[in-house]
Amino acid sequence: MGENSWTLETLQEYGKKYLIGGISSLFRKNPFTGLPMYLSKAEGAYIYDISGKKYIDHFMGHGAALLGHDHPEIKKAMLEIFESGFYAEFDSYINIKLAKMITEIIPCSEIVLFTNSGSESTQLAMRIARGYTGKKKIVRIDGHFHGVNDYVLFNNLATKIDKNNDGSRSSGIHFFSDGIPPEVVNTILLIPWNNIEAFSNIVKKEGDDIAGIMMNPIDYNNGCITTSTDYLNEINKIAHQNNIVVIYDEILSGFRTGLSCAQGYYGITPDICTLGKAISNGIPISVLTGKKEIMSKILDPVLPVIHGGTFSGNRFGVAAGIAAINIMKQDNFFSDLFKVADYFYENLQKLFDDNGIPTRVQHLGSNYFTYFGVNEPITNYYQFDKIDWKFTNEFYKNCIEEGLYYHTDFTVSAAHTKEDMNLTLEKMQAILKRMKNSYFS
Repeated sequence: MGENSWTLETLQEYGKKYLIGGISSLFRKNPFTGLPMYLSKAEGAYIYDISGKKYIDHFMGHGAALLGHDHPEIKKAMLEIFESGFYAEFDSYINIKLAKMITEIIPCSEIVLFTNSGSESTQLAMRIARGYTGKKKIVRIDGHFHGVNDYVLFNNLATKIDKNNDGSRSSGIHFFSDGIPPEVVNTILLIPWNNIEAFSNIVKKEGDDIAGIMMNPIDYNNGCITTSTDYLNEINKIAHQNNIVVIYDEILSGFRTGLSCAQGYYGITPDICTLGKAISNGIPISVLTGKKEIMSKILDPVLPVIHGGTFSGNRFGVAAGIAAINIMKQDNFFSDLFKVADYFYENLQKLFDDNGIPTRVQHLGSNYFTYFGVNEPITNYYQFDKIDWKFTNEFYKNCIEEGLYYHTDFTVSAAHTKEDMNLTLEKMQAILKRMKNSYFS
């Protein structure tokens, strides 16, 4: 069969003979259609599926392609690596250049370490916290997502939390992956988010064993749920009084609110943080960075925290990172991006309001989500029971059929124009006209 002869369904069935599920990552199964999206092309704010159908992309590769797909400056940087001769397992000047750039824009960054993925960075962050403090347990937020290493897979979404925890105890395990030793559970303590008493209580009980606390400072994995400067400041105070390392996972939140990421937006500096996705516009690379005193445990001459990798700091990712940061440093980059995004958010909320559909369009920076069935702000995961998930799934399934691609991590990129957003709104209006009488009478 020719490439354009495939449909999404037929290519998945063929792919299942050679790939598990016919896909390279289980997260590529679309939550609304149940099918993976196989592409033939991606450019700017658009993607084209295997049959050639064109979509306005509101996913942007989990938000990684913040500059837009196939950005010419990113492509140019990678072509220069090809032309200079690619090699692995060696560094060059550009590795140091990118590290220096990161220390200049990220508040917590004093020294940098490159890894290959977000999961690797979060795992290493926990290992460094344990090595630095000499303690073994990590506090995580019940419902936060930090990749797929053994220590972060359980209770990793809002729909998988311990709903009965009022903050007086550690949350129970409500989701787990087979193949993870049960002993891992004993090294992680889960607490509700935006509840300072929950952290205070767990530190009083187990502070002598707690090495670090890790959280997403903005939770885009569950739509768009924020915190406050006061909460983050109190976390820092309690943590530092008890020799606990504060870790921000900014793999997804990084560069969504500006060049200094969520920590700059809130004005609160963690001890170490992870970065990825948008830092290189989706070219594989990840970063662990933070205070030199803590990070230098990797160089401890007696008992170091071990890290290494053949492809760590790979030249394609590093070159793309330099190019992406240079673009984001331009004077009008974020103001222009947010102008389009805010226009869309305002008119999207108006669209649902005018159609009489209870909806909360929640947004911050370049990412957003629509919580159907509610009008009030969503501030915690206990409110998820109020959301109309049936309507959500049906609405976005219709969007995809109409050429608006949604997956997880709803994103406005720098490649999206006001015209793209107006076309999106027009298509959504037609979809709502067909749907609303079936759901809201």
